[in-house]
Amino acid sequence: MKAFAAKQIKRFFETGNWALKLIFIVVIAELTFVGAALSGIAGPLDENDSNNIKHILSLVATKSFALYAAEKAGAKEKYLIEKAKV
Repeated sequence: MKAFAAKQIKRFFETGNWALKLIFIVVIAELTFVGAALSGIAGPLDENDSNNIKHILSLVATKSFALYAAEKAGAKEKYLIEKAKV
């Protein structure tokens, strides 16, 4: 399992676009914050906190879709460029 994780982390930093990596890291950080808040680390939650968590999760969903779309578009664009060279 350690070797697999190390391989994936190495692959993450060696491939892809840095902007996409930054968005991915932000999404992971936001999910960590939400998980910490829900687990009670921040103390008792009120309705304001609930609304903020809903807002953060909405943003995470939007960013995740943007990541997915950008990766798919990047892969498609790669093939279009290769075909243009022929």
